[in-house]
Amino acid sequence: MAETSATVLTVSAAGPKLSFHNGGDFILETRQEVELYLASRRTELKGRLQLYTKTVVAFAILVASWITIVFVRPGVALGLLALAGLVAGTVLVGFCVQHDANHGAYFRTRRFNHLMGWTADAMLGFSSYAWRVKHNVAHHTYTNVDGYDDDISQTPFARLMPSQEPKPWYRLQHIYIWPLYSVMVIRWQTGADIAALVRRRIGKSTVRMPQRWDLAGLLVGKAFFVGWAIVAPLFFYPWWVVAVGYVGFTMATSLVTATTFQLAHCVEEADFTSAEEMEAEKRIWAVHEVETTVDFCPRNAFLTWVLGGLNYQIEHHLFPRVPHTHYPRIAEIVRRNAAKHGVRYTAQPSLWVALRSHHRHLRRLGRLGVPVEIEMG
Repeated sequence: MAETSATVLTVSAAGPKLSFHNGGDFILETRQEVELYLASRRTELKGRLQLYTKTVVAFAILVASWITIVFVRPGVALGLLALAGLVAGTVLVGFCVQHDANHGAYFRTRRFNHLMGWTADAMLGFSSYAWRVKHNVAHHTYTNVDGYDDDISQTPFARLMPSQEPKPWYRLQHIYIWPLYSVMVIRWQTGADIAALVRRRIGKSTVRMPQRWDLAGLLVGKAFFVGWAIVAPLFFYPWWVVAVGYVGFTMATSLVTATTFQLAHCVEEADFTSAEEMEAEKRIWAVHEVETTVDFCPRNAFLTWVLGGLNYQIEHHLFPRVPHTHYPRIAEIVRRNAAKHGVRYTAQPSLWVALRSHHRHLRRLGRLGVPVEIEMG
């Protein structure tokens, strides 16, 4: 491999500090080409115009659906259609608005990005403050590193990487994982982010208790979400209708969100590692990110639009502060340089292929390491 390195990237963590080599010919050449592409004022403005247009569409769908459900009070058929619209609007806000904003890609200033990122609190029900540590630090820095990347630490419910201890019930995880995915967002909304703040860590990454505006944003955001999602509908519908609607809406949103992220990292083609392996052989960060991440459906323009470019996870991990509307073009640059420098770059051609790879990955890990007599029933 042609990569060379002169410096080391180290990130603070609650556990042992893990470090990566920072640099290498692959990322240096890729970054130069991406910067040249973004240097055009017209290109930069076009990308942001597309991003802001998607924001208007996302909020229009969400608000129109909510007003229809709460004030118009349609019948069952139209009500279910409006609920589906509410799910679609929420997913668009999550993937296309708060995600870019909390990565610092929506605006040029940190303050305005945090303000737009507050849509996670107000519209999705989970703390943007805690999410920035969970996602930006724990996941993006330590992608697929056991014990450090909180996204793949789902024990004792599921085994997502080989270094995690096998359990007999994991033999069925490729079946029961889907109901678990559907309650992920409810778990965040009902206190998982608060629990992380109390523990003062997410994975091995330190998270401090929020102060002043961060604390106000967390509390007001939770209250605002509960207000529009639960309290307001109670004035118009029986409690059980609100409960069923809320649970159905959140489970659908959760299933789409969890599946999207898992297809990028928990598949057969992705690399996994442990802290011990990293200490034994220090990795180049950019190469680690590409080889632990997978793109899927890169030619599906509609899916790219809906998912906020998160089917281009490799490009997102390398350039998280660039608006996602640029990812399709950046992917061409990354793919070409990966081939040039011998870096394994994987893109699943379709959603079905990606889902099958995730299914096989879960099934294999569920059986790996389990005694033969248990495997054979």
